[in-house]
Amino acid sequence: MGIRAEVPRKIYFADLTHTAQGISAATFPLGVSFVASYARKMLGPAYDVRLFKFPNDLDEALREDPPDFLGMSNYSWNFRLASTAAAAAKRRDPRLTVIFGGPNFPIDPGEKTDFLTNHPSIDFYVELEGELGFVALIQALERNGRDAGRLKESGEKILNTTYLSDGVLISGPIERIHDVNLIPSPYLTGVLDHFFTQPLAPMIETTRGCPFTCTFCADGLDIKGQVRRFTDGRVREELRYIAGKIRKSDEIIITDLNFGMYKEDRETCEAIADVQRTYDWPVLVKGSAGKNKPERIIEAASILKGSWLIGSSIQSSDPDVLRSIKRGNISREAFTRFIEYGNSLSGDSLTYTEIILGLPGDTRDKHFESLRYGVENRVNSLRMYQAILLMGTEMATPECRRQFGLTTRFRTIPGCVGIYRFLGEDLPVAEIEEIIVGSRTMSFSDYVDCRVMNLFIETFYNNALFEEVFQMVRTLGMSVFDCLVYMKTHPELYSPKIRSVLDSFVNQTQNDLYETLEQAESRLLTPEIINRYIGGEMGINELLVHKACLYLELDDLADLLRKSVRSILEEAGLYTPPVAEYLGQLIRFLVHRKKNITNTRHRIADRFTYDFEAFSQLDYRVDPNRIAPGNEIEYVFFHDDKQQKHIQTQYTLYSDTPMGLGRFIQRCNFKKMYRRFRPQSIESRSAPDPAVLASQTA
Repeated sequence: MGIRAEVPRKIYFADLTHTAQGISAATFPLGVSFVASYARKMLGPAYDVRLFKFPNDLDEALREDPPDFLGMSNYSWNFRLASTAAAAAKRRDPRLTVIFGGPNFPIDPGEKTDFLTNHPSIDFYVELEGELGFVALIQALERNGRDAGRLKESGEKILNTTYLSDGVLISGPIERIHDVNLIPSPYLTGVLDHFFTQPLAPMIETTRGCPFTCTFCADGLDIKGQVRRFTDGRVREELRYIAGKIRKSDEIIITDLNFGMYKEDRETCEAIADVQRTYDWPVLVKGSAGKNKPERIIEAASILKGSWLIGSSIQSSDPDVLRSIKRGNISREAFTRFIEYGNSLSGDSLTYTEIILGLPGDTRDKHFESLRYGVENRVNSLRMYQAILLMGTEMATPECRRQFGLTTRFRTIPGCVGIYRFLGEDLPVAEIEEIIVGSRTMSFSDYVDCRVMNLFIETFYNNALFEEVFQMVRTLGMSVFDCLVYMKTHPELYSPKIRSVLDSFVNQTQNDLYETLEQAESRLLTPEIINRYIGGEMGINELLVHKACLYLELDDLADLLRKSVRSILEEAGLYTPPVAEYLGQLIRFLVHRKKNITNTRHRIADRFTYDFEAFSQLDYRVDPNRIAPGNEIEYVFFHDDKQQKHIQTQYTLYSDTPMGLGRFIQRCNFKKMYRRFRPQSIESRSAPDPAVLASQTA
């Protein structure tokens, strides 16, 4: 029942994102919008509920129309921004009640006490799902005259809520909401309407919970094991509502932890496909595929016809590492079948897997084998992450650290640094994370070597940048992963530009790391250092930035790959004159398609003696020894109208910097952005029949 009031009391919810280097989290604030929608429903018109995403907007509201209650979402990428804003608001009005919620909160009681002690501006922390806890907390505050101090003194245990009472930790009972459909849709009720004017990607949630218990994930806790589902009718309505309003994003993000794994996910895919037919949107569907039931995931992907970037996260292929993090992967046979299907959906389809470096029990050789597992199973893109010790995960507990002898360092989260103005104060903010850089089984030098290997895969292999060459390598019976290792271990083949970028990468990987949180804070939180971060001198995502720098030297990359392929084929006795001729033309062909793709108006024409149009229908699985060059064919390379629109829409989400280009490359399906090509003129010969070519190259 709602609470009556003469003048509505104001609740501000903020899911802040850093903006000093472009929009860091360019997504709708879905999680906090659920809490806001539920609060509106349960508390009624006695409360005026508003949502914020950008620091400037929140600052303006705090100055001109301050709230009675300030709710802040807490993730690893925005905690310090949120706590800085909350502390400024609390200094202005000590009576303001500040409420935090989100997964970035410890699970150990002692660490919870330290967290709240170190952040006194936080009055209450709502754990797990925020809807129930937030409403229960507001109701408890009403019973205490909206006096946070009086409520704390009472020591009342409030559902899903933790706080300090005279230094003593008070934690209420923990519950999940049993019927998620009791939460009004933040889309259909208009709570999120304001964000359609911003360059943000919309997100939807169709299920909550995860049956898996991975120790590195905040959703691996036992209490989150039961999966609850929103109705298919609601999801369908939300999709149509979003499609009718969206203007500044070509993608939708499904926040489910195991999308496609449940039989009901078919209904969601059919709803998305209906929207695509009606609105020509979304171009891209992003969502984490389930960890088992590959048949269902394949069925779901088939409905979306290549628009879903599908993959299966493995984190590691090593059984001992998987046991240490309480994780199981699907079988290699199922993984291979799943990836093969994903790759077959269309010429522009993209598959991925996720691999984490430095997990408990990991070694250099085990990490390399995990990378090999992804490459040799023909995953298009390997998403390679460093192991982060996130609050609220089992892996971050003192017991896990001692058991595996984890060595950690602190660093800024790339793109999450800035100087922000709150209530007349210019305040430096830097998000800091703790990463694993070693353990009893992995030295720091091994860690650095693994990161260099990650860069080679990120640059040469991901986004299918050189897939045509690698398909030839496979057709000749050689290992693509061995080719990548060869490039890494033969620096004498590097051009000066490539050598400079790689040296910079190693330097960045080893530097900007701090042994303690206190050391990082004392070093970072000055305007001078913050401005160096904003300017890109420090604190970059070294993998993405250096990949972007290397992509800008595509001609040099292509030459390095050509030399490396020649060397490994010569060692195997496979480098013949036909292979040399085909490889030279193939590399020239793919550079035309893939160089400087943001220049969408640029058209290129060139002549070749191979019919690459026919080869593309074979997915470039060609043995050059079986195909003789023919008469010249002139190809024109271009972006069609649909590509130009898609590239422009996606590129506006990212700043025009190496960091922005790196994010653009990583987060988009580059295969949809490579130039189309068609024959301009053909001299006195018709194109070979692909079926004949297939029999010749088999």
